[in-house]
Formats: sequence, structure tokens, C-alpha cells
Amino acid sequence: MNDDLKLSRQATEARKRLGCDSEGPIDLFGAVRSNPDITLVFYPFKDDIGGLCIPKLDLIAINSKATSGRQHFSLGHELYHYFYGGDSSSIGFRDLSDASGEEKEANAFASLLLMPDYSFAELVNRLTDFPNRAVRLQDVLAIEQHFRVSREAVLTRLCQGGYLEKAQAEPFKKDIVKNAKKYGYPTDLYFPMEKREGAYGKYLKLALELKELGLISEGKYEEYLLDGYREDIVFDENSPEEICD
Repeated sequence: MNDDLKLSRQATEARKRLGCDSEGPIDLFGAVRSNPDITLVFYPFKDDIGGLCIPKLDLIAINSKATSGRQHFSLGHELYHYFYGGDSSSIGFRDLSDASGEEKEANAFASLLLMPDYSFAELVNRLTDFPNRAVRLQDVLAIEQHFRVSREAVLTRLCQGGYLEKAQAEPFKKDIVKNAKKYGYPTDLYFPMEKREGAYGKYLKLALELKELGLISEGKYEEYLLDGYREDIVFDENSPEEICD
């Protein structure tokens, strides 16, 4: 099977496994947090690390210092290792110039997971009437905001699809936040998520089950929460319930 076709099918399959539709933009963090089998951790790694995956522990960790768009892409990258990489642990580095074939496959998978071929082509063609008009800055902004991915991920995909030459993409790498503001877009995509560290998913569920079964004390439970950077649960558990309707 052609590698691109295989990765596209795997991306579609992964969307289904995460309870998402096959074509539209997805909240990948919401889908993973809702998955009872995966522990998702945000941790302040070095800047050159996007994330890591330890399949044997059902653990995925994402760099809490990266921008929201890059975190979204890094999660897609690590999900490739989780679903299709076997039992081997992996660390996702930003610079893939010397990366293995599997790391490059993981990047291609992440791109297809977040920006499915049909949806991506349909959006680009609607915005640009390609090939009748060249891709503009406002088109790039619309694409990255629609799919909630980094500028780098969008430009890479546009170049791979023949919509842009690499030299044409260079001007779009400047003044990203400034231009997003000018065109009326929110800028949260270009900054780290507000909560910088914390564990979500399976880890929290297991800790709570141990406490409810009487296998650990309340103090030990809180210790586990603090180890998982979830002091918000420890210290806010007895606070008045907020109304968030």
C-alpha cells in the first residue's frame, strides 16, 4: 500500500477510535482527555522537545511551554506512536532533519489527523480558487485558525500540496501574532495554554479508584494529585461550585 494512503487511512481510523468525525476540525486535547485509557501530561520540557509517548504506560506528555497550535500538532504526532508505533517509547523533537522514518511518518500522520486531505483541499480551494489566485496571508490565517494548528504545520502542508513554493512561504513566517490581530482573529493559538502543567485522563481515574476502594488514604491520594501537577483538585475540591452554563 502507498505510504501516504496508509497514513491517511490510519489517521481516519484514529479519529474514529477517539470518537471524532472523519473530516472536520477536531479538539484533539478534548478527545484524548475523554479517553479512559490514556494519561495526558503537560510538562515543561526543553524547547527542542515537543512531547513524548510511553505506550506501555498509556502515557503521552506534551511540552507545556509550546504554543497551543504546536501542542495540538505534537499530540497528533505522539498519537501515531501510541496507536501504531508498537511498545517502543519515543521523544518528539522539533528538528526532524536527522529523524528516523517513523518520526517523519508521525509528523505526516499528525498533519492528516488534524487536516484531512479532502477537508484541507476543499478549504484551500474555496479560499483561493486555486490555481487562479495565489495563497495570501489571510488564507493562511484562516486555515490555521480553522484546523487549530501551528503556522509551520500549515505552510508545510501547503508546500507539500503544491499550493506554495518554499520561497513563497517564507514571508508568512513573520509577525504571526501581529497579523492575526489585524485580521480580527483570537491569538490564543500562538501562545501556550493557560494551564501549563498537569495530568489528565487515566492517571486521575486510577488514583480516585484507589482512594474509593480504600487502598490508599486521602493523604496519599492528594500526594498522587500533587505529583501529577493537579493542585487545583487538591485545593479547590471543597470550594463552592462555579456556575458555568
